[in-house]
Amino acid sequence: MTTFRRVFLLAAGMFLAVIVGLGTAWENFLKTPVVNDVQGVRYNVRAGASFKSVSTDLYNLHILKHPCFFMALVHYRGVTHSLKAGEYLFPKGTTPLRMIEQIATGTGMIYHSFTIIPGMTFHQLRQTLDKSVELAHTTQNLSDAAIMQRLGHSELKAEGQFFPDTYYFVVDSSDIVLLKRAFNAMQTKLNTAWSHRAVDLPFQNSYEALIAASIIEKEANVKSELPIIAGVLSNRLRRGIMLQFDPTVIYGVGARYDGTIYKRDLLENNPYNTYVHKGLPPTPISMPGKEAIEAVMHPDGNNYLYFVARGDGSTHQFSRTLVEHNAAVAASKKYNPWFFNTALVKKYLLKSFTQTIFSTN
Repeated sequence: MTTFRRVFLLAAGMFLAVIVGLGTAWENFLKTPVVNDVQGVRYNVRAGASFKSVSTDLYNLHILKHPCFFMALVHYRGVTHSLKAGEYLFPKGTTPLRMIEQIATGTGMIYHSFTIIPGMTFHQLRQTLDKSVELAHTTQNLSDAAIMQRLGHSELKAEGQFFPDTYYFVVDSSDIVLLKRAFNAMQTKLNTAWSHRAVDLPFQNSYEALIAASIIEKEANVKSELPIIAGVLSNRLRRGIMLQFDPTVIYGVGARYDGTIYKRDLLENNPYNTYVHKGLPPTPISMPGKEAIEAVMHPDGNNYLYFVARGDGSTHQFSRTLVEHNAAVAASKKYNPWFFNTALVKKYLLKSFTQTIFSTN
């Protein structure tokens, strides 16, 4: 056998061995799970990442052993440009192929939640947003007006414009995107409710109804009282009686509020003081939920003009006349012999006192 023939056969044998070795390695790569932890592996595919950067990162994290095979499989599957950013959970037994399919389709993506609670003010909403570690924060240095401008509605005040609900998002989503979803949800809910409203409501437009809903959201102790309090509010508006709703005073007082409404607060001339100004305040005072919005659109058809918290603070006693109201106040006082030591009940006594001074039948 000539030297050339020996070299050729040796080279062919080595090539065949390499091919067999690569084939075996490829088959093992496809079949062997890369996640063996029973709890799986969480991995965040950040916005702007590519499959190449992901494969390198997974290799550095000791999850992938063959990033080149991983990229070859990406090209073979034709998903090079199909990467979906987000946080993923790769369960135990995940193979490279399954991992690629998850990232390319968004399957198994982890969603986080953010809840806007009915009755939240926009200030409270912003504080809660800023505490979320899963969101990308783009609004922290913006004013309320600047946020509304970013949302494309600079003509609107932010208060009351975001629908209370639980919103789901992927990690590193922008807080402005979440606010946009909540804003759009409020517009949809409000406009739908306004289009199906009862006749003869004392509101000129849906925004006035939103203001009213924000007030009764803060005033009601239980949901069943929402339509009743909405009825009281509507009755007082129709008769031209000042609303005298404590939550509007509290909102106007702002950071000075310490749990008690003082006489000076009731006499303060600010646009939210419904003990001084007739009609609705200029903007909502909270984010009203669906029940509050529905309540102002379909208020209870009662003749009540007054209400006071019952002695246990759980619900309200509603009255048609000032005489009935004063009796209800007295009954509330009798229920608790330490009445003047209870800040919450003192607030309602003060409310009753001022209603006696300022209200008319």
